[in-house]
Amino acid sequence: MGLITFCWIVAAILSIAIPTDSVAAEAQALPGHVPTVVSRLHLQPFARLPASQRLNLAIGLPLHNRDTLTNLLREIYDPASPNCHRYLTPEQFTEQFGPTDQDYQSLIAFAKKHGLTVTGTHHNRMLLDVSASAATVETAFSVRLQLYHHPTENRTFYAPEQEPTLDSEVPVLHIEGLDNYLVPHPTSLNPPPLSDIATNQPYAGSGLNGSFLGADLRKAYLPGVLLTGTGQSVGLMEFAGYFTNDIALYARSNGLAGANVTNVLIDGFSGAPISNFIGQIEVALDIAMELEFRRWFDRRRARPFAYVHQRRQLPAQSDRHK
Repeated sequence: MGLITFCWIVAAILSIAIPTDSVAAEAQALPGHVPTVVSRLHLQPFARLPASQRLNLAIGLPLHNRDTLTNLLREIYDPASPNCHRYLTPEQFTEQFGPTDQDYQSLIAFAKKHGLTVTGTHHNRMLLDVSASAATVETAFSVRLQLYHHPTENRTFYAPEQEPTLDSEVPVLHIEGLDNYLVPHPTSLNPPPLSDIATNQPYAGSGLNGSFLGADLRKAYLPGVLLTGTGQSVGLMEFAGYFTNDIALYARSNGLAGANVTNVLIDGFSGAPISNFIGQIEVALDIAMELEFRRWFDRRRARPFAYVHQRRQLPAQSDRHK
């Protein structure tokens, strides 16, 4: 399950059902789209967002049968329940709790009617990706998109001046992309000074100079566990490339079986690491730890695990903007 879909599931579970009129479509107000920082700091717009600027939006729909879902989640982790560890497939989850196909098709019709280009659909029907000019978006959702000076960063941001409304019967949870007050960025852009790293040595692991290896983590968190993971695969979703030589060297230095890694590349990414980017170190550490955890696998039957690169940025949180 992708990280963006997971976030929408959480939001949908916690959301309050939006009533609809089965006879005629009424204007549906969607709170939570104007960044609270605008009113809190009394920010004033200095210009209108250019009408021709292209915006990519994700329209989210709420889940159905949320009380039943809440009970099911409780039962899945209750050892006394007959549903303990009886997980649903994505198809079963969509059928029981996802937005209906009728709602999804109605939302698609609404988008096309108002000049929004549908750029992506999803099997669980929880998201609809659309794209349009700022002028078209303003008309579709009855908003004015303004430009503001960011209060803490040396840049501007756009945001709606008022909460959006929709002339649709379909209950909508949220519209992602109406503002860019928060822009996601990797924390590795501000790594700690090397002097700080050098003075924080563990001196307790079994690796070089007391560094920790994956085997140390298994001993710490899984002492006495005899499960081997035979016949299972492990999937890692990563946001950077890595050097294959690093993995081969780690496996060879620690007496591990062949590092059988299958790369599943997304959005045309080559898998090559970015020069001087600390993120590749984290990717290599993730893979190395999984190799250590499968040290106890039946090596004749060990399955490869997948390295997945996802290039799409995470959505900015809509304020949530605090």
